[in-house]
Amino acid sequence: MKCNISIKKSIWFVMLILSTILFSEQSMALSCRYGSNASSSNPTGDILQNFPIGSVSFARSDFTKDTLLWRSSTYTATSTCWDTNNYPQGEHAFIYWNPQNDLAKVDNSLNVGLTINGVDYDNINIGKGVKGPDIGPGTRSNGTNKATPLTVSVSFSIYIKATGISPPSTYVDIGNARIFQVDGVLGLNGTPNSNYNAQLTNFNNIKALECTPTVNIIGTSANTVDFGTVLKETSVVGKIAKTIPFTVSADISGGGCKGQQLVVSFNSTNVSNADSSIIIPPTKPGVGIYITPSGSSEHINFGTTYNFSDTILTGSATTFAKTYNAYLQWLTNSPTVGKFSATAIVSITFK
Repeated sequence: MKCNISIKKSIWFVMLILSTILFSEQSMALSCRYGSNASSSNPTGDILQNFPIGSVSFARSDFTKDTLLWRSSTYTATSTCWDTNNYPQGEHAFIYWNPQNDLAKVDNSLNVGLTINGVDYDNINIGKGVKGPDIGPGTRSNGTNKATPLTVSVSFSIYIKATGISPPSTYVDIGNARIFQVDGVLGLNGTPNSNYNAQLTNFNNIKALECTPTVNIIGTSANTVDFGTVLKETSVVGKIAKTIPFTVSADISGGGCKGQQLVVSFNSTNVSNADSSIIIPPTKPGVGIYITPSGSSEHINFGTTYNFSDTILTGSATTFAKTYNAYLQWLTNSPTVGKFSATAIVSITFK
């Protein structure tokens, strides 16, 4: 059994094509509000939670299509949903992108996306109220004419990619923008101010820089971590089959980075649905791959940002590097024999 995990310094994304089916807004059954309030029989709580965008800086040279420019910290949104239209069967809650079409005001050089449970959702600024992922039961049946309210939580990070269009010299402050709404299975609630919205603020902090980190991966070969051959007979669920160190370096000798802090994120299309720190090879041979910083047992969560430079750059250093360990872990006692591979993407951006 031979495995390679290829870590690319260039960024590749599969664009998701989202289709929208429109339903009558009057058919909705859920009203979702901020907070854990399931003990209340009626909707209570705020409908807005603000997430400041912070100081966002982009490298002008990185404005090629689908290049990841920036990623936020990981946030958690918690809301409680009530059955307000007598739908006693219970109903799942869903994410709906861009519910008020605020993101339509984002400059066309930028593509806004969200990562949920390690999965990237691109282009959420295109289209109003497009249905996203199921985040679990919002209400449950209790045998009466109204379902029981439940609390749902979703962890997410916000990212911005380049569309391939050149950025302006200064970005226009678009004010606040609602990025998603928590709602029922059939679409956006037709009653105004009834549902939880996550809102981005501080768009005036966006700027483009001349700083362009050059990223390199030092593994067992060029941008590759090769676990080599492992024996099927050694498989025990949870046991580590092999550990391989690798180093990520960023060269900022081109200048323009002074006053910024570098952050790193790992992404993959092969992230486990059950654990956002585990990559499952597409052929599912019975192994998982996870990454930790050298000297730490903390698993790196895919789609989450971590400090790469420990402080704000002063202009004196030109190269930064961090070492990580890649682990190959058995997920079954009976793995499938044969070669397999998985891909991770490492991105160095700005805090």
